[in-house]
Amino acid sequence: MGRKYLPVNRDQPMMLPEDMRRWVGRDHFVWFVIDVIGGVDMTALQALGKPGKGRPGYDPRMLAVLLIYAYCQGVRSSRKIEQRCRTDAAFRVATGNAVPDHATICRFRAVAAQAGGPLEDLFTQVLFVLAAAGLGRLGVISVDGPKIWADASKQANRTGEGLRKLARKILGEAARADGDGCGCRGHQHGEAAGLPGGDGCGCCDGGTLPGLGLDGPAVPRAGWGGVSRAAPIAAGLADLQAARAAREAERRAAAEAYLAAARAGQAPLGRVPPGIEVEVAELRLEQAIAARQAQLAARERAAAAGTPPPDARPAGEGKQVRSARERLAAARARQAAREQTAREERETGKKKKEPRPVRNITDPGSRVMHCTLRGAVQAYNCQVPRTGDGVFLLPRATQDPNDAAQLTPAVDAIARSQEIIAAGHAAAGRPAIWSRIGTILFDPGYFSQNNCQTPGPDRLIGTGAWKDPGPHGPGCDHDDPRDQMHHNLATRQGRDLYRRRAPVSEGGFAELKDTIGLRRFALRGLRKATGELLLACTAASTCLLYRRTRLA
Repeated sequence: MGRKYLPVNRDQPMMLPEDMRRWVGRDHFVWFVIDVIGGVDMTALQALGKPGKGRPGYDPRMLAVLLIYAYCQGVRSSRKIEQRCRTDAAFRVATGNAVPDHATICRFRAVAAQAGGPLEDLFTQVLFVLAAAGLGRLGVISVDGPKIWADASKQANRTGEGLRKLARKILGEAARADGDGCGCRGHQHGEAAGLPGGDGCGCCDGGTLPGLGLDGPAVPRAGWGGVSRAAPIAAGLADLQAARAAREAERRAAAEAYLAAARAGQAPLGRVPPGIEVEVAELRLEQAIAARQAQLAARERAAAAGTPPPDARPAGEGKQVRSARERLAAARARQAAREQTAREERETGKKKKEPRPVRNITDPGSRVMHCTLRGAVQAYNCQVPRTGDGVFLLPRATQDPNDAAQLTPAVDAIARSQEIIAAGHAAAGRPAIWSRIGTILFDPGYFSQNNCQTPGPDRLIGTGAWKDPGPHGPGCDHDDPRDQMHHNLATRQGRDLYRRRAPVSEGGFAELKDTIGLRRFALRGLRKATGELLLACTAASTCLLYRRTRLA
């Protein structure tokens, strides 16, 4: 006996219901996103439009709903979003049955992600809505810095010399293109670009390529192929020069501060800043000789008064002076060795390979950072605070591979978020204690003496390989704040609190990377990367609000 199946007739004409509210259920997530975004002030987003120019544009509120819903579904590619607007009923509901093209979606996201743009305003308003719904309790906050990949290849990194070589290559290509078939010999394009036997060309006024710091032909009015590469190369060179100047200024300031402290007899312990080792050693020798002479003079006065010290030692330079002379000789020897090495490198042209700062010509704002699974990657260090109940606070994308310098900015971002959450709790009549900052948890990457004693809210920072200073007892206190932090983590309350750090932070990273799909930024540049991070956290917060309110 044969089985019976339902008929399959793909030729039968059908029509969707005219009422869009029947396309998906009223409890569908897309309606919730529309309600949330429709209830916030969109003045900043509306300002992105240009009324009165060309055909009517798409409503920025609709595009914001589309982006947030797409991110919540893990769809971040503008082309895939456009495709889903054609085939997915929920996406058609989000757009009001419109199909914006991928270029419109991409441009809107890039403009909205600018520094101080509407995405930060949208994030704070959604944060206010979460607080009014009873979320955002600040008793426990965890902060960590995941590395999110940049939209650039690690192989596109260049040193300062590499950027100049690339700039000369671009200028050379332009010079050859301008000189082909031209009888004018007035401006010597080839010579300006450093090429042998260059011919002149009348299409150029003898200008230079702006920002590259190299003499060469100006860009012709018709343009040429390498013009799009000039901006990132110039930005990379300028950034390297600024970083070099900043490092030099910091080195000089540290050296001057150390010398001032050494002259006052209060030189800090630790390594002497480079470049002033001989000067510091000479200063310490002078201080040791002066102290020895004062000691001998005091002994002579005591002997003349008939009360010589019982532990009188023989006259001479003394141990301190001899040690100071030895340190001065060692410092001079090290300086002579460095000068000899530099002289040999200049003569032979071979320099010792040392790590040099690089900049990426695809995304000059990104940096090479260490990833636990992938090793060295081109990425941004994203500082993401998250509360114990899963609410993301104001995030930031940074260029610093190390987390140690990001504690104070993270605390400032938490303080700004606390003001918004406190207003939301007050508007909904929630207890004021919910919006009081309790303990902030940091992983060992933030551990340093300065971070342990910086004023601010209570914090627990993982000590990593820091050695235990000894047995602890009730009311134990330590002179070193790092020892005190180690003791705080050793208490039962400290252990119980710090045990919550990994689930809170790592759970947030899993949501951003797996649910939202933010493993690699789609936008380039530090400001736009921060904007896209805000957009992803806004989408994650909207999902959290849906789970806690509609599905509760």
